[in-house]
Amino acid sequence: MNFLAHCALASDASQCWPNGELLLEGLLAGAVVADFSKGPIAKTLPAELQTGIRLHRRIDAYSNQHPAIRETCSNFPKELRRYAPIFIDILADYYLSLAWDEYYPASRTDFSEQCYEACEHYSANPANATSDQLRRFIAYMRETDLLASYHEWQHVERALHSVLRRLEKEELLPAVIATCLEQRDSGQSAFRIYFLDTRQQLTSWSQLVHPKSS
Repeated sequence: MNFLAHCALASDASQCWPNGELLLEGLLAGAVVADFSKGPIAKTLPAELQTGIRLHRRIDAYSNQHPAIRETCSNFPKELRRYAPIFIDILADYYLSLAWDEYYPASRTDFSEQCYEACEHYSANPANATSDQLRRFIAYMRETDLLASYHEWQHVERALHSVLRRLEKEELLPAVIATCLEQRDSGQSAFRIYFLDTRQQLTSWSQLVHPKSS
């Protein structure tokens, strides 16, 4: 899952976990912050933000092993298969954005604004040790209204380019875009399966609020 799907699932979790409404802002922020937070989660972070990061990581672990995603990965050319899960994550946001009204009553724009405000709330606190890279990304999200715009294919291509630049594999961009275009329509049925399955798992993950290791 990419940013929009992670935020949507974070919102779902807040509705099915005990006292989840009190966690909502931290869960939404953690859905984004987790991609900029590697290794052990800092205990100095607010508890609800830590929970959001843990949820993001649990979703990634679950989705990476999901049969529908593994099958979709196998449709990518061998030279791209190693990175296929990342590309599928980005496509997931595209599919979710297209079908947003089927899943959620709030508009994409209203939901996205809620996510930006949550991210800005936590990134504004120096005690949260937010990286400059994350602050720049949060500003970019709001400036482009990225979370509300993933149904526009240009944002998918831009995200693919960003990933390949980070991986130092920009030479793969033409092949990746061509393959993702081929997968664009056929992959939507697989998305509906693994997104629904992930939503159904959320209730069983409520222990992430108070992990045993804490």
